[in-house]
Amino acid sequence: MHEGSIVKSLFDIAGKIKEDEKLIEIQKVKVVIGKFHMIVDDVFLMYFDLMKKEYKGFENAELIMEEKDVKVKCKKCNEIFMIEDPIFICPKCESFDTEIIQGNELHIKTMEGMK
Repeated sequence: MHEGSIVKSLFDIAGKIKEDEKLIEIQKVKVVIGKFHMIVDDVFLMYFDLMKKEYKGFENAELIMEEKDVKVKCKKCNEIFMIEDPIFICPKCESFDTEIIQGNELHIKTMEGMK
């Protein structure tokens, strides 16, 4: 389970933002998570709820998760397609020469807090 280490990193980054913005209490943290990371939502939320008690100002924070589907572009024929499984074969020309153009994101989108 990699969710725990990702949530820990999220709190480290969010803590820096909180400090830089001189916020006292964080109410909401919105994160964008690409499905390519294969994060299990319930596990991620469980770690968030457990760890937020350890970070001053985050004790009552709510996590909002925005998931991004995996979108792939074929470098051979320029076809853009969505995938569910990690199989990167172009459905149009059957090329393996593809690149992920969406769904690999993992970042804090917004934070709401009080000064």
